[in-house]
Amino acid sequence: MKRSLKMLKKMIISVLTFSVMLVFSACGGEDGDESGTFLSLAKDGTIRSHIEESFEESYYDKEELEQAVLEQAADYNNRTGTESIAVEKVEVKDGLAQVTLTYAGVRDYAAFNQVLFFAGTAGDAQSAGYDLDVVLSGVKDSGETLGKADILALKEEKLLVTDINETVKLDGKALYISDNVTVSSGGKIVKRSEDGNKMMYVVYK
Repeated sequence: MKRSLKMLKKMIISVLTFSVMLVFSACGGEDGDESGTFLSLAKDGTIRSHIEESFEESYYDKEELEQAVLEQAADYNNRTGTESIAVEKVEVKDGLAQVTLTYAGVRDYAAFNQVLFFAGTAGDAQSAGYDLDVVLSGVKDSGETLGKADILALKEEKLLVTDINETVKLDGKALYISDNVTVSSGGKIVKRSEDGNKMMYVVYK
């Protein structure tokens, strides 16, 4: 199973002394609650990441996990000369570790987790090197489609492009999606529907 976040994988590797495969817990928060593993986009450009991972206290130490998380975030902030990553919570309860981080922007999230992740204007996505030669289908009417020229002509809408498998809570509602995206909660939540290398694209407003 693909890891939810490469960041968490780095943290777990730095803490655990046992060769144990961790299994992800709840996948969701599709009803708008604060449980599960998910990513939230805010209108000010910040990103909030909430991770839940199986974590048996009889084998693993909560203080070591917390220290590892704090060190990872501090190392990134020191290297970039910023305060781009803030650790909100590291908690272990009932065999479940919960880690919540806030990122100043999409570049920080992508760099820290070593993933492809963009959220912004289509023009900026193209300038950043993302391939926009795709066909997106309408969420309400799948027969309504957008091609590259249509995507680049968008003015008020935003574009999400990523290769992560996490649930993403948008700061708006999905309007057009690639064929590997599932949508829920009235268009506010999106997720890749496959584990392959294909990127997911979401136009939202």
